[in-house]
Amino acid sequence: MAEIAVGKRIKISKIQQHMMLAVLGASLVFGVSLVLSIYFVKYIIFNTTVINEKDVAIENYYKAISNVGICIDSNGDKKFTDRELEKCVPNDIDVNDIQGTLRYNVLVGMTENEDLESVAREGISSTCYDPATGKKFNFTELYQNAETEEARQQYLYDIKLCSSLRVIPDALPASQNQEALLSSMNQIFLLSGLQPEALSPSNTGAVSPVNGLEVIPISVSIKENILKSTRLLENLERSIRSFYFTNATITWRGGMDGQTNLELAAQALAFYTNQVEATETQKTIYASADAKKASGTTAAGQTAVEKAESKVTGK
Repeated sequence: MAEIAVGKRIKISKIQQHMMLAVLGASLVFGVSLVLSIYFVKYIIFNTTVINEKDVAIENYYKAISNVGICIDSNGDKKFTDRELEKCVPNDIDVNDIQGTLRYNVLVGMTENEDLESVAREGISSTCYDPATGKKFNFTELYQNAETEEARQQYLYDIKLCSSLRVIPDALPASQNQEALLSSMNQIFLLSGLQPEALSPSNTGAVSPVNGLEVIPISVSIKENILKSTRLLENLERSIRSFYFTNATITWRGGMDGQTNLELAAQALAFYTNQVEATETQKTIYASADAKKASGTTAAGQTAVEKAESKVTGK
């Protein structure tokens, strides 16, 4: 009986050990499965966030192409495949096929704007308009029918020169072109029938009164009769290019011929805008707040190391 009891106890003990090992194994498998499940859930959520951000960037990219009118959406799905982009040549697109886009509004809508077309450009009227009929030359038709490359280039230049869109860069140039400024001022003086005593742009730094615009300081000095001087001031006022007068001194003096002359010494600012270029933006997506915090700490540490190295090397 004792041997039977001992055998039963040994079997029970082995069963308990097996049960314990089974429970431990199950617990280990459950723990690993739980950790892996949490990891994969976080991984899926992170990748989903990345994919969503990529989709937003791609959608904005497609919108920019469509709104500007760079390519034609042939199938109307508001998307552009790599193959469609490779075949896209903006200059070969008929603007009538991209109605409602920025290019259409500029090349068609603004060029037909009567207010822009009515802006006087006396210096190029003989180039743009037929003196016999008074009508504007159809340089587009002349360009299409040109037989030589030289003629095509000349007609292309005339299209740009005589386009009503030219008043936009005339009003606000995209570069600091002092020669163009002097040409504009000289045209104003010629229209007014007088010559300046002094006319000089300057490269000295000046603060623009308008945010986002740069300025060229300019000094003007004239001594003429009141009629011509008043005509000059009126032409400056009507000029499509804006001038901001910062200081002016006007003096009336009697001339030897009995007429009253006006002496003007003024300082003004002519505006221009720097060319704006589209830049790519980068957005960093972090898996968690701790990862973002750790990245910031690493970046700060790297900056500190760079400063220390710079200090040691004497840079």
